[in-house]
Amino acid sequence: MRKKLFLLVGVYLVVACASSAFAAVTLKRLGEHPFTQPAMTSEADLRAMVEKRSADLQTGLSKAGNPELYPEFMAQFQAAKIETIQVTPGEHFAWMLFRNRSTGKVKAIKDVTWAGEAPFDAFRFYIDLDGQRYEFIVAASCGNLALRNIAAIPAPVNQDPVCSMILSNAEIKCGQTITVDATGSTDSDGTISEVVFQLLDASNKVVAEKSDKETPFVQEFTIPCDSPQYTVKAVAIDSKGAQSSPADCTQALKVTQRKGGPVADVGVAIQSDPSTYAFGRVGYEFPLTGNLYAMGLVGGYVVLHEDDNINAEFGAADAFIADALLNYYFTEKLFAGGGVGFWSGNDGKADLIVNIGYMIYEKPNVMKTSIFLEGRCFADELISSEAGRLGVGVRFQF
Repeated sequence: MRKKLFLLVGVYLVVACASSAFAAVTLKRLGEHPFTQPAMTSEADLRAMVEKRSADLQTGLSKAGNPELYPEFMAQFQAAKIETIQVTPGEHFAWMLFRNRSTGKVKAIKDVTWAGEAPFDAFRFYIDLDGQRYEFIVAASCGNLALRNIAAIPAPVNQDPVCSMILSNAEIKCGQTITVDATGSTDSDGTISEVVFQLLDASNKVVAEKSDKETPFVQEFTIPCDSPQYTVKAVAIDSKGAQSSPADCTQALKVTQRKGGPVADVGVAIQSDPSTYAFGRVGYEFPLTGNLYAMGLVGGYVVLHEDDNINAEFGAADAFIADALLNYYFTEKLFAGGGVGFWSGNDGKADLIVNIGYMIYEKPNVMKTSIFLEGRCFADELISSEAGRLGVGVRFQF
C-alpha cells in the first residue's frame, strides 16, 4: 500500500513539476524545476542564458531525441529573430526541457500540454535544418525550452527590386536632352529584367515612355517646351515580375523656358556682280511658342567693294535696313527661318530673307553666340541673280 502511495506521489510530481517521464504530460505549473534562474525579462537575458547553458542544451536536445539539432541551434540562434508571445492554455509541445531541482540534471518530457489557469510569457524563435523549420519557445519565468512545431521551410517571398536613378541634369532648358541612368538598380534575391522609363508633364500625363531589357539601363528624353514642369520616373522589374516602388525613382525637373532678349548681328555679304558689304543690325527676339521665335532688327549695309562693271539697276550702295524674321529652333542650337526686310535703296519694296544658323557658344543666362548664313533679294526680282545678296554673320543674343 505504501509503495502505491509513493508511486502516486511521483506521478503527481511529474505532471505538476515537469519531470522526465516520456508519457503524455498535462503541465499546470511552471518554475518548480527551472532550467535557469532568475526569470528572464529581455531578449538579451535569453541570449545570455543560451550561451551560458550551451552544454545543458546539448544534453537536453539529446535526451529529447534531437541531438542533430544542437550544431545548427547554436549556429543560428545568435542571429535568430526572437519574438515575445503568450502561450495560452491548451497549447501543445512535442517536448520540453527542464532541470531537476534536486539533482541539477537536465531532463526532457514529451507530448506536453499546457493546462495552467492563465497564459504564460515566452520567447519564440525558429531554427532551420534539412528543409524543416523548428519552432521553439522558452518560458520567460524559468527558461524551460520547448519544441512547439516542425514544418517545412516556407518558400521565400520574392523581394521587390530597388530602383536607383541618376539624371544628367536636375535643371534643364526645354528642347535639351536629358540622360536617365538606372543601371544602379538592384534586386536582392534575383536579377533586374527590365527598367521602364517615363517622362510626364505637369498634369501627370505620360509624354514619352521607353524601356530597356538588358544593361545598361540608360535612356534619353528630349524635353518638350509644352509644359512648365516635367517629371522623370523609372520602375525596375525583376525576373519574377515584381516592381520597384515608384517612389524609388521619381524626380521632378526644373525646366527653363527659352526667353527672348536683345540681339546684335555683324557680318559680310556678297552681291553677285560682285560687290561686297559689311552689315550690322540690332534688335530683339521674343518667343511665340516653345520653338518658334520672332525677331525685329534694324541696321545697315556698307559697301566695301564694288565691281566697276556692275549692272546699274542693281548697283551697290550703302543702305538702311529693317528686318522682321521668324526662326524655328529644331534643337537648342540649330535654327532656321525667314522673313521680310526693308532696303532703303529699293524704292520701298520688300526684300525676302532666308537664314539658317547654329549656336557655337553659350554662357547660361548671360549670352549666346551663333553663326548664321543669310540670303536676301528684292521680292520682285527673285529670278535675278544680280539682285541677290548672300551673307554670313555672327549673332550675339543677350
